Amino acid sequence: MKADLTNTEIDELDELLQQATEPLQPLDVVSLDGYLCAVAVQPRIVSPADWLARALDTDGSRWPVAGCDDAWLTRVRALMQRRYEALVRGMAEEGFFDPVVSDLAQAAADAEQPEDPTLEGLPAHSRPLVYWASGFLYGAQTFEGLMEHPDDAVHLAMSRILRHLPPETDEDRALVAELDQQVPLRDETQAIQDTVEAAVSLWNLTAQDRMAVRTVQRDSAKVGRNDPCPCGSGKKFKQCHGKA
Repeated sequence: MKADLTNTEIDELDELLQQATEPLQPLDVVSLDGYLCAVAVQPRIVSPADWLARALDTDGSRWPVAGCDDAWLTRVRALMQRRYEALVRGMAEEGFFDPVVSDLAQAAADAEQPEDPTLEGLPAHSRPLVYWASGFLYGAQTFEGLMEHPDDAVHLAMSRILRHLPPETDEDRALVAELDQQVPLRDETQAIQDTVEAAVSLWNLTAQDRMAVRTVQRDSAKVGRNDPCPCGSGKKFKQCHGKA
């Protein structure tokens, strides 16, 4: 089992993304983390090739780029894949993961970096999560299974994540106000915990959908008890949906 990224490797990935060959427009490492989470909880399985392409080029039409450095791409792909797998393991096995969030204290200490206007008007507990939530929304809109899901519980869980983005409509503002009453957040720690819990809820709510897709992909072949569970949890079938 491959280990999750260390803090040093997260910093390395961020630097590599900033070195992307023009005209690529990749996600930054915080938005990437939210994006990968949205990819993981999709009710339909997204192939690594598809989610990698949209992570490296948010325009979606300029990948692959001729002359892209092979060593750069190999390293970026490996780091992204490890982080994706760690997110899946965390949600499936532990019901928890540590999201990569913005270090606003460091940003404020950097005199050359003015505050992002996006943060204006956001409560303090939402500010570290705004870019993570933005990446999650990008993943949800790029691969539309979540947005089109018929289960209201799925949309409620997504709302708990997207509440950290600046509201754009009166409907958005009303929804955030309702969530603030039902699930009030006192500080950054509680906001991060609630966001993680919402993501884990999404994983669980869509697990059966992913399992059904994988079963079809296997052409209805029987799943062995020691085979990986088709739901994508990473566990053996006998330890997951095969328990029954």
